[in-house]
Amino acid sequence: MSTANAVVGRNVGGLRIDRKMSASELARKAGISKATVLSIELGKANPTVDTLQALATALGVTITDLLTDASSGVATTVRRQVDAEWHPLGTLRIRPLGTMYGADLVYVFVAIISEEGYSDDGHEANAVESLYVLSGTILAGPTADPVTLHAGDYIRFTADGPHMYRAQNGTAEALLVISRAQIPDVGRLTVVDET
Repeated sequence: MSTANAVVGRNVGGLRIDRKMSASELARKAGISKATVLSIELGKANPTVDTLQALATALGVTITDLLTDASSGVATTVRRQVDAEWHPLGTLRIRPLGTMYGADLVYVFVAIISEEGYSDDGHEANAVESLYVLSGTILAGPTADPVTLHAGDYIRFTADGPHMYRAQNGTAEALLVISRAQIPDVGRLTVVDET
């Protein structure tokens, strides 16, 4: 089985299951046989572009979503102020934190965080949160393994499980970016690590 066929198989199978579709239902919607769907999901078929397009349409995604290896997920990333690399951009100096591509809804906030803090049980699969500390000290990240962050530090983590933000010694200010699928379980977020 080729790597490309395995990726397509994982994506088709995962998207089908996310949508609570049977292999028969997907086959019917795509206009192909159930045997073809199962063969693709097992990575044993080499589907044509027409077949990929039919599957993508039936699943409500793009062909790119079927071809992109999203199995690696998004790992927790911490960037420390001491390691920051600044770059000129016209009259600005920028610190690249991460570039996100996809059909996601992205919320950008400046948040004032108290010692009382904020916690969440988690969002849908593929939700990602990023926090850049502007001032103060914040304990943030997955609840099971939070990280202490100071002004200039950055964290990015998958937010589909319990996570939290809590200021240490007063209040803190941070830039908070939340990326979520516009329609739950549709599309995948691709994050390019700038390091």
